[in-house]
Amino acid sequence: MKSGTSPSDQRLPDVLANVAALLSQVEALKIKTADDARQAIFLLELANTCIRLIVGQTNLDEEVRKALLAHSAMIDMRLGAARRDASILKS
Repeated sequence: MKSGTSPSDQRLPDVLANVAALLSQVEALKIKTADDARQAIFLLELANTCIRLIVGQTNLDEEVRKALLAHSAMIDMRLGAARRDASILKS
């Protein structure tokens, strides 16, 4: 995210640009090592945080919002599991 701004101060197009940039960084990693995997997980966690921000800033039906936030929570759980698995790998 841009330095000097809190996530809630960012405009929706800026947040979308951040998500795209984070996902591009993950793709560019060409994951080969445990450190690469940990970096990818970190970037995906940041992207998921941005996506939750987008959901919060978008005018959505409450059921849709709840479903999207539930998917985001599941992604967080899976990233947490991946982080734990990556922590036992050698760098």
